Amino acid sequence: MLNIFDTAVVIVSFLLILRLGYYFAKTSHDMDSFYKANRSLPWSLVVGTLMATWYGGAGTVGTVGYATGMGFAGFFIWSIGAHAVRFPLALWVAPRISVKAKGTIPELLRLNYGKTAAVFGSIVIVVSCLSIAEVAAIGYVGASAWNVDKLVLAIVAVGIAVAITCMGGLMGLAVTDMVFFFLMVVSVAAVFPAMFFGVGGFDGIYAALEQPAPEMLTAFGGIPFFQAAVLIILCINLYKDPAFYQRFAAANSPRTGKRAMLMCFSIFLSFDVVTIITGMIIRTVDPGLTVQPEVNYVSMVLANLPTGMRGLYIVGMLGAIISTLDGYYLVGGEIISNDIMYMLRGDRALPDRQSIFIARVSTVVFGVVGLAAAFQFDMVYDAFLFLSSLGMTMLFVPMMVALMYEGRKTDVAGLASMIVGSVIWIGLKLFPLTTETMGTVDPVIIGLPLSFLAFLIGNNFGTDLNAARQLKVIDQLRANTGQAR
Repeated sequence: MLNIFDTAVVIVSFLLILRLGYYFAKTSHDMDSFYKANRSLPWSLVVGTLMATWYGGAGTVGTVGYATGMGFAGFFIWSIGAHAVRFPLALWVAPRISVKAKGTIPELLRLNYGKTAAVFGSIVIVVSCLSIAEVAAIGYVGASAWNVDKLVLAIVAVGIAVAITCMGGLMGLAVTDMVFFFLMVVSVAAVFPAMFFGVGGFDGIYAALEQPAPEMLTAFGGIPFFQAAVLIILCINLYKDPAFYQRFAAANSPRTGKRAMLMCFSIFLSFDVVTIITGMIIRTVDPGLTVQPEVNYVSMVLANLPTGMRGLYIVGMLGAIISTLDGYYLVGGEIISNDIMYMLRGDRALPDRQSIFIARVSTVVFGVVGLAAAFQFDMVYDAFLFLSSLGMTMLFVPMMVALMYEGRKTDVAGLASMIVGSVIWIGLKLFPLTTETMGTVDPVIIGLPLSFLAFLIGNNFGTDLNAARQLKVIDQLRANTGQAR
């Protein structure tokens, strides 16, 4: 529990951070500055905002909670796979979307599959931007730090995230993300040695788990087959993550984005080692998981820190969550105002002031909906997997084909892929498929290959919009030179 001094540290820290966000609000005058920070983010800010956005509640508190059941499998299946796929994202994939679609996924879908598919895909992305896993993580931090109802602190933290988003735009986000990133890494890493050696290091962990949970001590044993399969598939989930593409588009050069992502790789991997072993420490102390793991983790950390440092730790944890929330709220607001409204208005862009206003209103709505949905899951990572599975099943195939394949792609193919993926996802959520030996089958296991099959079949019908555009350009060039086609 936090005392009055710790609480004062938390309040003062967030007031200063809000003041920082307000200062950078002065630089957001139009859409380019509000959504893309005038494409001027230096290497250091890109590193900070990528790290802070990706490692929120799901990456810190959520990973610790999930690792209490996965053990070393969390690192060897999830962490290594997730980080390995970031290399091609940094070196090849992310720069392509800026060239092909001005940095937004809905624009990429619209150019390749038409407005209907783009609006449908935009809605799926906006739902993922609710970041309900982050809101759920806030509740567990509050329950441990102040023994308050989960919803109370969640409302406060979501309010801060909404305020930072609405005030400062991407530049304000990037600067506050850098502060949150530093506090998160320092606070999580600082308490780890005391907790690790407090249980006797690896010898103590092995001795405590050898009987009640020996599968956690193996590289692949602490996780059911289908759950492992889903985690492996979701390692490539970030290829459709709109926040990553927004950050790459806002970097001051493509090279800056690449270098920042490669730098993040070593930080990601090191941070995962700390959080996953921390989860095993929680299981060592409470083998039967009689206390909610996320709550137990925060309580143990607070017990190992002195007054003042406890307050900074809570600022770091809440900051990690808030930095993820405000990042995705900004992305979702941009998609609604600059993509969905653009298409609904007959390819006419909103004026800057209206676009930013709609984005701000959308941010408030995201916060309210996220609060209503966040606490419907048993664990933070369950909420994360829920939304990740939704996006992968419905959107991954058409998006990746649009990015990576230069051949024929029809409007029917894109829409068919999304529809089949959505039907499979909704069907298996309403009527789960469960096996005795391998657990519940996540919709992405069946939906992803069927979505790809639907794309292949649909590609035999409809219009190839890319080819049509190229013909139109050729006709225009010939008309301009006075040549009849």
